[in-house]
Order: sequence, then C-alpha cells, then structure tokens
Amino acid sequence: MNTFGTAGGLLIAILGLAVLDIGINPEDKFSTQAFSLGVAGLVVGGVIVWSSNKKPAKSILEQKYQVESTKASSNADNSRYMMLYENSPVLQRTVDTNGIIIECNQAYVKNFGNFKSDVIGKPLFDHTAEKSLDDMRRTFETWKATGRVENVEIWFKRKDGTIFPGLISANNIHDDKGRLVGSNTAIRDISEVYQARKMLEENERRGIQLEEMTKMENLKNDFYITVSKEFQVPIEPIKKYCDMLKDSSAGKLNSKQVEAVNEIYSNAVRLEQLIQDIVDVQKLDGKRMEFHKEDFGVDKFMKDIVNTCSSMMVEKNIEFVAKTSSKSAIRSDKSRLAQVFYNLIQNAIDFVPQKGGKIEIGGQDEGNSSILCKRQRRWDFRKKERIHIQKILPS
Repeated sequence: MNTFGTAGGLLIAILGLAVLDIGINPEDKFSTQAFSLGVAGLVVGGVIVWSSNKKPAKSILEQKYQVESTKASSNADNSRYMMLYENSPVLQRTVDTNGIIIECNQAYVKNFGNFKSDVIGKPLFDHTAEKSLDDMRRTFETWKATGRVENVEIWFKRKDGTIFPGLISANNIHDDKGRLVGSNTAIRDISEVYQARKMLEENERRGIQLEEMTKMENLKNDFYITVSKEFQVPIEPIKKYCDMLKDSSAGKLNSKQVEAVNEIYSNAVRLEQLIQDIVDVQKLDGKRMEFHKEDFGVDKFMKDIVNTCSSMMVEKNIEFVAKTSSKSAIRSDKSRLAQVFYNLIQNAIDFVPQKGGKIEIGGQDEGNSSILCKRQRRWDFRKKERIHIQKILPS
C-alpha cells in the first residue's frame, strides 16, 4: 500500500511538472491555467509521497504500554543491583570525588558504625587507621589519576577504635553525560589471612632462633668436652707426683709435708670430679647419658662408700659410719649411684661442725623397695639438729 502510494504520488508530481513547463511559455494562451494546474500537480504528488512514507502514529494505549514497560525494566535492574550491593558480604562504599561517603552497604555499616547516619557524609579517611593514612591518600590520588585501584592493603579503623587489615579495590562511576562523579569501593577483610601470615613469619623466626640455639648448644657442649679433656692433662701428673712423694723410697716426709701432699692430692681428685660432673650434666641435658644397670647388694655398696669417703672426714674429725639393716640386692647403675652419694656426702661435710659432727649412711627394706639414706648430724650450743636425706630405689 505504501509502495503504490509513493509511485502514484511521484507520477502525479511528474505530470504536474510537465504541465508547469507548458504554463511557463507566455506565448501559449492557456499558459496561466497550465501553470496553476502544474503547481497543483506538484503539491498533490508531494503530499501523496509524504503521506505514504510517514509511519503510522501509535495509539495512546501502545505508547503507554511502551513507557510502562521501559520503566518497569529499569526499576527491576536498579532493584537487582541494589540488592546485590546491600547484601554483599564484601564491604561496599560509594564516595564522591572529594572522598565523602555517599552510600554504603549493610556489611560496611556493621563494621564502621551502628547506623548509616554514622557513615554517610563522613570522609573516607575517618575509617582509615592512623598508620595507613598516607597509603590511603596515595591510593585516593591514584584512583583520581587512573580511574582504578586494585587490591591495595590498607589498615581500617572501626568506630570502637579497633583496627583490621583489608584489601581495597575501586572503579569509576560516571553520570549520564559521562562525567566522573565518584567511585564504588570494595573492601575485603583479610584479618585471617594476616594472622596466618603473621603466624608463618613467627614460626619462621622461631625456626631461625631454634637453629641458632642449637648451634650455640652444640658449641657449648663441644667447649665443655674440650675443657674436660684439657683439664685431665695436668691433673694426672699432679696425682702421680703426689703418690711418688708419699712413697718412702723418695725420702721421708715430715707430718706437715705429708699433710700438704695429701691436700694437693685430694684437691686434684676433687677438681677431677668437678670436671666429670660438668661432663655428666651436659650428657643429661643432651639425653646422651648412658646407664649400665647391674645387681648388687645394698650392704656391700654402703661399706664401699664408707671406705671411699672416710678420708674426707679426717680434716674435720667427723664420725662417719654405715648402718645398713638390708641384705637385699637392687638393680641400678652402681657407679652413677655411688656418684650421687659422693656428692651428697661432700655437701654434708661442708655443713658439719669441727667437733661433734657425725654422718651416717644406710639402707633398709620397706615393702618392695630398699631405702638408701644418708643422715647428717650436727651440733651447736643451743640445740641438737638432725637432717635426713633419702633416695628410694626399687629393689
């Protein structure tokens, strides 16, 4: 229909143009009528062509439907966007080009205030921890210069003063005319990541410290072992020459000389024992101490202790006896147990007075155990005091 109307209109316009050409000739007696008819043909043909090409106007109902449909679509999109914005677990805020917060979601409100009124209208720097203020200013300037910020680590400050680390990302928001009006910012709380990272760094630091301590411990052990070996070198000749001096074949010594030689020998033995104790402590600390267990009688063990330690009592004139009622046998490291008794007896000698001192050691049966005990007795002018030190060993 439109095609036929356009063609007909063009045909009438062409005919009108031809008639108009005739009317232009003044010599023709019908020129005036021809000119008027030609103009009329052109006008009618033009109107027909224009009418044929004009789109039919929509009805009011159609226009209303289209407007309502577009409006509904726009509202649905906006509603969907706002729901995603509001309910996002990620902290979301919208700021203008001056850094003022103009919108935020519920997660952001929960972190930085009780209500939106606590947040909206405030500068974004109010929610930045003091130690990250410079970083936030640089980040804001970067956004204004480049229009984008991605995963910048910033420390944020809540309303109650607590701080937490977060990753901030931002992009531009433009109006209908393409002008920059602000940015939409997403903030991810990385407190757990930060704690995990901090724990890894702490473990790494402790590992380094442990490695250094192990090196120092090894150096210390090597030092003690070296010292103990070096100390043994002069001790052995001292003991050897003391034995030679006490030998009658080397010449008779007077009482004071014998006392001096004995003092030198006893102190050399004591120094040797101290060195051995240091080595044993290092072995115990390093769990390298070896124990050789064997069965031995309690009574015989105590007599051997008395025979070995009796010489220590001479200087202070201490009475030293073993009172053992047990004939049982025990299983233990005999040499290590004797070492314990030597140390206890030496300690007791230091606290026993010159006169009236007495040290007793002994053992007795008690159920399934044998009790090895050392008793130290000391006297003073005011009271009589007795001290008991016991060590229980399984029989």
